[in-house]
Amino acid sequence: MPRPSIATERREEILQAFEACALRKGLEATTLADVAEEAGLPRPLVRHFMGNRADMVTGLIERMMQRTSGAIEKALAAAGEQRDEETLQIVLSRAFVDPISNRLMIQLWQQSWQDKKLQTQLEDVYRRCVEQIHDRLYPNPTEATYELAYALAAMALGNAVFNQFNVGPGSDSAFTQIGKALTELPMEEIFEEKRQ
Repeated sequence: MPRPSIATERREEILQAFEACALRKGLEATTLADVAEEAGLPRPLVRHFMGNRADMVTGLIERMMQRTSGAIEKALAAAGEQRDEETLQIVLSRAFVDPISNRLMIQLWQQSWQDKKLQTQLEDVYRRCVEQIHDRLYPNPTEATYELAYALAAMALGNAVFNQFNVGPGSDSAFTQIGKALTELPMEEIFEEKRQ
């Protein structure tokens, strides 16, 4: 396997530095100078490899998405081709478990209230998470199964946020049973009634 390019390595170093600064100082307060110092690189080199601060935020979001996506895929790969309770438990309990990404995401949420471009980027992140869960759980997609995947993703995200405050359910199995009950609802019938 070929060695990553210098540009790829530098971008990763800069994103690691940006992440570290954002966790320490807060995303809003982190400057290019802070990132350059943390990375041990001159500021012009940071701009050369990453662009401006908005470009770094975009890179950070992509990095977090890859981390979350990778965690979901790794957990689902362990479940194999099954689409059973174990797969559901993996989705509900492991989809948004990275504490670093969660802390950064909360800061990004706050910033997105004033920044439409950032809001659009975060919408894309969550849409891709829902689609990833949907594609894995429902090989024959419909509007109803997409809505169900959305509900499961919302449950998983809520579970991760609540767990940050130690108010999550007593056990993953109880939470999974609730998710399982949701998946057993006659979604197609519910959607048909909604259309009428």
